[in-house]
Amino acid sequence: MAKDNSKLVIQLKENQKALLGNCNDIARFCKISDMYQMTGEKNRGRIEERTVKVYKGQNGFIEDPIWANHIMTVISVERKTLVYNTKEKKYKQRQEKAIYLSNYDISAELAYTHIRNHWFIENKNHHVRDVTLREDYSRIRVNPENMSTLRSFALNILRRNKITNINKELYGNSLKYNNLYGYQQFI
Repeated sequence: MAKDNSKLVIQLKENQKALLGNCNDIARFCKISDMYQMTGEKNRGRIEERTVKVYKGQNGFIEDPIWANHIMTVISVERKTLVYNTKEKKYKQRQEKAIYLSNYDISAELAYTHIRNHWFIENKNHHVRDVTLREDYSRIRVNPENMSTLRSFALNILRRNKITNINKELYGNSLKYNNLYGYQQFI
C-alpha cells in the first residue's frame, strides 16, 4: 500500500485467495455503509446495471494484520448485463462481481466514478494498444521503449484528428497511404 498519504482504490484479484475470501465474507455478512446503483447504460447491444456497495470499518474480518491496517473500505461492484444475441434474437443475462479495496473512507458514488474512469482509460488506450496495435505480441526485445513511443505518437496523431475507430483507420491507411498527408500534425 502507499507509504505517502495517497488515496488508493485497487481491485482485488483472485491470486489473493485468503484476502478475497475475507472480503467476500464482509460483503456477505456485514451491513452496507453506502450503496449506489446505475442502470440502463446501453451500448453495443448491452443493457447494464451496476450496483456499488461500500463496507466501512470492517477490517476485523481481515485475517492478515498487514492488510487489515491499510484497508478502510471494501467496495463490492456487481454487474448484471443483458447481452443481445443476434442469432437467437434474444437477450442473455451475464453476472459478475468484483471487489475493490480502499485505504480511505469513500462513498459508493465516488468509488463508482473512480472505477469507471479507470476502465475508460483501460478501454481507450490499453485495449487499443493490445488488440489493434498488437503490442503484447511484439518481438522487439532491444530498446522496446522506442517502438512504444512511436505507437504513442501514432495514437496521439489519430486522436488529435478525432479518429474514433483506430482499427478501421489503420486499415484504410494501409490501402491508401496518401491519407496520412491529410492529418493535422503536432507542431
